[in-house]
Amino acid sequence: MNASLNLSADWSSSELQLTHRCVKISIIILLGIMITLGNIAVLLVITSSVSGWSRNSRYFLLSLTGADSLFGLLVMPLNLWVSLVKDYTEGPDALCHVVAFCNATVYSTCMYTLAAISLERYVAVFYPLNYSTLLTRKRALLLIAYSWIFPPFLLMPISLPFDVIEVHFSTASLVCNPSYSTNVGYTLSLTCLIFFPCCVVMTFANLRLWCAARRQSRKLRKYQRARRSRHNVASRVLVPAMAAYYTCWTPCMAAMLYNAISGQTVPEWIEFVVVWLPTSNGFLNCIFYFWINKSFRRKFRMVIHRLALSICPKLADTLGCNGAPETAFESVRDTNLYIHERSSSVSSTCTLLSMT
Repeated sequence: MNASLNLSADWSSSELQLTHRCVKISIIILLGIMITLGNIAVLLVITSSVSGWSRNSRYFLLSLTGADSLFGLLVMPLNLWVSLVKDYTEGPDALCHVVAFCNATVYSTCMYTLAAISLERYVAVFYPLNYSTLLTRKRALLLIAYSWIFPPFLLMPISLPFDVIEVHFSTASLVCNPSYSTNVGYTLSLTCLIFFPCCVVMTFANLRLWCAARRQSRKLRKYQRARRSRHNVASRVLVPAMAAYYTCWTPCMAAMLYNAISGQTVPEWIEFVVVWLPTSNGFLNCIFYFWINKSFRRKFRMVIHRLALSICPKLADTLGCNGAPETAFESVRDTNLYIHERSSSVSSTCTLLSMT
């Protein structure tokens, strides 16, 4: 009787675990599709000219889009493949080390890229007259290269299939991760060299930008020189972007430090959420850095219009989209962007000049 009850309990437990596993895989696949489609749309627009975005700005935004795209194109497929085809009853192997290295590298590159974008906008706003001198094309590309090269160099020990860094596959989060409880020093060094420096740069730069925008908004309201819709531009972009960054990344870092210091793991679903929550920042960046911009939305409609005309002209005629995708004024304006490209954003330069 007891044996049958134990067998029934084990069967129920295994069935529940299988259900949880299917739900987790479905969430990961859905999140990966959203990230991939969102960043593909961003790439279609950034590769063309967008009014108000300088050449350096497009470089940094292309870097951010590439880093975010790796969440859906590399991190999620690798971890799903490992969780489906590998048997981890024998412990970690070389493949798990490689996957953990890819995970940590993409996460770190994304954080460094966000910090680089914040730094570029800080220079554009507070030093617009010296922007071309302080942040030349070469320096911008070097900063982007540093964001992509330094994380793999720093995280190289994770990829080594030796006892340098212990790596295991977590059945709770379906991710290959370093064992933070047995690598306390390395975990602390990673957070001190990656997460906290990026947080300091982003917080300082965006806080200064927000304060400058608030002062400018008060002055414009005082002299009645601004439209009402322009009053909350900083709040609509900077505040949500920083809130999304800390919401997505802080729980993951806190769980890492908790695991490293206490030697205990968090509950199953909490671990799953905090591990995969940073990947959702790859989709939120598409909203806060791109879709809020009116020029981006206008350019996206034009790109889709052209694609519809080139792929299926008859369908475009049926839908009444057979006209020219852009007016003569828009065509001249986009052409002039290549000739008279500004070294900083429109809002950045206007803000400082008005304050001066």
